[in-house]
Amino acid sequence: MKKLKLLILEDQTQEAEEIQLFLKDNNYDVIVSKNIQEAKQEIQNHFFDMIVLDILINGKPEGIHFAQYLNKQGINIPFLFLTNLQSKLIFDQAKLTNPFIYLLKPYNELELLFSLELAIESHYEQSNTISFNSENAVLSPIFFFIKKKKSVVKVAVQSISYIEVKEKYCNLKCDKEHYQIKLSLTRIKEILSNPDFKQVHRNYLVNIKKIKEIYFEDNLILLDSNDKISFSERYKNLFVKDNIIFR
Repeated sequence: MKKLKLLILEDQTQEAEEIQLFLKDNNYDVIVSKNIQEAKQEIQNHFFDMIVLDILINGKPEGIHFAQYLNKQGINIPFLFLTNLQSKLIFDQAKLTNPFIYLLKPYNELELLFSLELAIESHYEQSNTISFNSENAVLSPIFFFIKKKKSVVKVAVQSISYIEVKEKYCNLKCDKEHYQIKLSLTRIKEILSNPDFKQVHRNYLVNIKKIKEIYFEDNLILLDSNDKISFSERYKNLFVKDNIIFR
């Protein structure tokens, strides 16, 4: 499990400290930049899941300029504006950069948290998946974004040993933790589209890189975590067919 990493562009020290502390308290990893130069450097050195931009930096609409820079460079990170500027002219300029949302200060804490969640959903084109529900998730081929209390955490797909379906839910068993999300196994397979994950039973999807041993006669798979997974005849035959080493 990893915390979502946010970049904040804010030149007012007290406001920057307040929002950084608030977001850290809600399980986000936050870096603050006080100007565009610092923000560009951070973008080059780190991966960010989200960017929060004040517009007026050192008396100039630098937040908009930075958003334009992101678009021009093809840096595909969702961003939103958080500002005290209520000018229609400024709003129209900011809107052209395609932000997720334009929030006004003083911000409502829940509105900001919900906006961050919705921005992740929108970015991965999966609406109504994590907001307000701790049993839902946004999926991508690399990370699962899962609701945890008031924040969202990201789980690396490669850390998942297996996925087990139980009725309307899927349990994700990872190296150190497990999660339950309300999503079908078929939908997970469709979004993952990952050759490392093979269905070995109608209720199980296994990360083949986590397999320690296979007992074909016993229809059993032993994982590195020592979890034992049933291997149905149907999927065992498909598994052998797809893996020349077992033929």
